[in-house]
Order: sequence, then C-alpha cells, then structure tokens
Amino acid sequence: MRSKWLAPACIMALLAFGAAVYSQLPDQVPSHWNIYGQVDGTVGRATAVLLLPAFATVIWLILLTVPRIDPWRAAYASFAGTYQLIINAVVLFLALVHITTIGAALGWPIGVPQAIGAGAGLLFMVLGNQMGRLKPNWFAGIRTPWTLSDPENWRRTHRFGGKVFFVAGLLIAASSLLLPSAISYFVIMGGVLGAAALSVGYSYIFWRQHSGM
Repeated sequence: MRSKWLAPACIMALLAFGAAVYSQLPDQVPSHWNIYGQVDGTVGRATAVLLLPAFATVIWLILLTVPRIDPWRAAYASFAGTYQLIINAVVLFLALVHITTIGAALGWPIGVPQAIGAGAGLLFMVLGNQMGRLKPNWFAGIRTPWTLSDPENWRRTHRFGGKVFFVAGLLIAASSLLLPSAISYFVIMGGVLGAAALSVGYSYIFWRQHSGM
C-alpha cells in the first residue's frame, strides 16, 4: 500500500479500462446521484472516461509536489511511508468512484451512492488510522494556529483526531451500506463536518488549558 508506483499504476489502469469499455458506453453517462440515489446528472462518454483519471492525476501530482514546497519539508522524511499511503488511498478512492460510475452505465448491478459512501468511509478510516503518525507540517493533517505553534498540541490533537476520523469513517461506511440513501447522506455530511469540528475544537481547548489563558 505504501508503494510509490501504486497511484500511477492505478491511473494507467483506469485509462486502460476506459479505453476498453468506451464503445460499450451510452452517449450520456450518469455522473451524479441525488440524496435519494437517483441519477440527476450526466456527461458525454468521452468526459466520463477521461475526467476522473485526469482529476486523479492532478491530485497525485499536487500531493507529490507538496513536500517539496513546504517550509517544513524536512519533516516529511519522518512520515514518508504514511504520506505515501495517504496518496495511494486517495487515488484508490477516486478509482472506486470512476469504476462504479462507469460500471453503472454498463449495466452492472451496482448501487453507486452506497459504494462511494462506503469507499469514503473506508478512506476516513485509513486517514484516521494514520493521522497520529503525521509530524508538524503546513499541508497534511489538522493544521490550526494551535497545532502549528505547539508540537505537543499537534501530537495530542492528531491522536484524538485520528480516533474521531476512524469512528466517523466506520459510521459513514455502515450507514452507506445499511441505510437508505436519503438518511446516509446526512450521516456522511455529519460525519465529515463533525470529525473536522471536533478535531479543531480539541486543538483549541488543549491550547486554552495549557496556555494559562
């Protein structure tokens, strides 16, 4: 999972998959589903085949560039394996989105909102599991004024945030697979926003408690 070749290999596989099934796709391919799991947006098949692989490529290149432009770039050496795992997890999630949407257009028996929601939950669980290994930097992790100004705040916040993100991911995945789309949508939004808010709030509370204010 930490291999630096996994993400580009995955992108190339997506392009090959798109080329293989291109002629089988309808002229308009479903691209968006509403909270009830109904298709409410389509794109042309060329766009459907190329858009997500292109987006995944851009994200991959940005994430590769980040350590080189971060003023604290030396810190990345201490969590290089974790950072690579995060890159791979993000690209694999985008691959899941691409394959499920194309598969649905091909008539595969896939519940796209359920599959993507479960994938998002799994991504959150991976991020949560790895969050405690991140060291202070300007781009990856829970970056608040309080975590960036205090290494101990960073460490404690990421240990707490990792647990919160993991639990949120578990709830997101379970709700996506077990609950109606209209309900799981709000669980997903609540999980994402709640995990972020709790993590930021924890860093502030920790700062208040240890700053003498």
